[in-house]
Amino acid sequence: MIMKVGVLNQFVCPACHFQLGVIIHKKVKERVLDGEFQCKSCNKKFTIKQGIACFVSYCVEPTERSTKNLRKIILKQEVSKKWMNLFSQQELKALKEEWEWMISSIKNNKNTVHLDFATGTGRFLRNIVSKTKGEVVVLEHDYSTCRELQYFLKKIKKYSKVSIVCADARNMPFKNETFDSISTWHGLDEPKMEKAIEETQRVLKKGGFFVASGIHYLKNSKSFQRAKKHHINFLTKEKTIKILQDAGFRHIEHKIFYEGQWNERGDYLPVFNDWYISYAVKCQK
Repeated sequence: MIMKVGVLNQFVCPACHFQLGVIIHKKVKERVLDGEFQCKSCNKKFTIKQGIACFVSYCVEPTERSTKNLRKIILKQEVSKKWMNLFSQQELKALKEEWEWMISSIKNNKNTVHLDFATGTGRFLRNIVSKTKGEVVVLEHDYSTCRELQYFLKKIKKYSKVSIVCADARNMPFKNETFDSISTWHGLDEPKMEKAIEETQRVLKKGGFFVASGIHYLKNSKSFQRAKKHHINFLTKEKTIKILQDAGFRHIEHKIFYEGQWNERGDYLPVFNDWYISYAVKCQK
């Protein structure tokens, strides 16, 4: 598993994709707690901090305020699953069907390594680690979120087979064809994800599946305009399929799981009462 001593050579420099040398400062059994990488070509250095491999320049200790806010979300919503109370029964049914459809393509044996990127607070990740027998690598670009994901996984006793990497999905620090399967739940909604899809195709093994989901809003709705302001993608079916085809994926399936109005007040996105469509795609390299 990535971040365990035996396979640390699966990382490459995100700047030039050359192999990294590694120095281990502290480890417990198979897991590296602290260390550093140095590129053998461009000499860039990266760190392993508290068990998290950091490949972005802003991997600094989170502020007390940011930690407190994220921890509150983890404890009050994710660990206890109280977030489910925010959704209607119809929405929850659709979400369960979406997750089952996505997870059905993840290879499930102890020798596989799965990548999930743009993981957020781990809501979808929880389903993966509960159902797969293989190792799981998490890629999230925000270090504070990585730290809270680590806390969350330990809290639900699912951390043993997971490694956390703080990096940009548009420039993944992995060798070609590293992963047996890759997923992202609503990662397609992030800005400029076309590059992340290209990177996904590069680090996925031949024959492996990529599964992803996203939200689409009605054009010129409040949610659409707000998303546009922040360069957030809400891809139509046609655009999603074209991006995947251009990246070299095949056997592309696109499925809509829910259409309706957003019923939660106070959210920045989606805007209350706006119509939205939740979809997922799966494809093969």
